[in-house]
Amino acid sequence: MKPLMRTIAFDDGFFKPRKKGNALLVGILSRLDNRIEGILSTTITVDGFDSTKKILKLVRQTRFGEQAQFILLSGLNFAGFNTVDVQLLFRKTKKPVLIIFRKKPDMKKFFLAIKKTKCAMKRWQLVLNAGRIYSAGKIYFQAAGMPEKSAAQIIKRLCVNSNLPEPIRIAHLVASGISLGESTRP
Repeated sequence: MKPLMRTIAFDDGFFKPRKKGNALLVGILSRLDNRIEGILSTTITVDGFDSTKKILKLVRQTRFGEQAQFILLSGLNFAGFNTVDVQLLFRKTKKPVLIIFRKKPDMKKFFLAIKKTKCAMKRWQLVLNAGRIYSAGKIYFQAAGMPEKSAAQIIKRLCVNSNLPEPIRIAHLVASGISLGESTRP
């Protein structure tokens, strides 16, 4: 892996669950040596279906997205149950997508929660299409467009200050800091 390879990592800011509105979505462009080279942002609808479209727009229409070789997502859902279509994101950007989880998702509990949302089966299908969940150290991940071993190597390389990849950690700090006035623990 080249040290100058770049990733773009996304995380959302604070939002009021189950309330209509928007949430901040922040993207951090960084190199594999964790040097931050750019910040992107947009808003997405709480429990909506626009996260994929908004991420695509940021990745395809900015110079930062153009520079990234792969995409990191802090989970599969943003702003509640605004579920990313990972396979579409991969196909449209031609960049591998890695979904990072702090702990192994409890799929039964998740399904019970998602059943309470509008278009629950559509969201559930997006979750199933995201693929198998793997582990890398103390975190879990899914990968679209990249073999498990390569994804695990990249994740381990990006985890320097915590169990989370540094670009995800920074995206969280920026998004929560802007939306709340101060950052929260990733």
